[in-house]
Amino acid sequence: MFQVLRRFYARDDIAFTFISDEFNGVTLDREGNVRPLVPRTFRSLSEAEEENGQSRIYLGIHWAFDKREGIAQGRRVADHVFDHAFQPAHKP
Repeated sequence: MFQVLRRFYARDDIAFTFISDEFNGVTLDREGNVRPLVPRTFRSLSEAEEENGQSRIYLGIHWAFDKREGIAQGRRVADHVFDHAFQPAHKP
């Protein structure tokens, strides 16, 4: 996603704020309490991409090499899709 946005806008320094479904000030925890609103602000797409990868390590489901290689692979897939998808169809 981040690489497609980088390619589309031809820049990385796009600041934005994201609110997850878990910490949106509406959803409930296991005890029925409303979870707090916790917006995350990023200065760039790369910063968000890095934090997203790091979060998988904190959850205990990935290692640092998974993050590094996952980001690289995701960028390659995004580049391929951006370069080849939604092209005009060739008439026979």
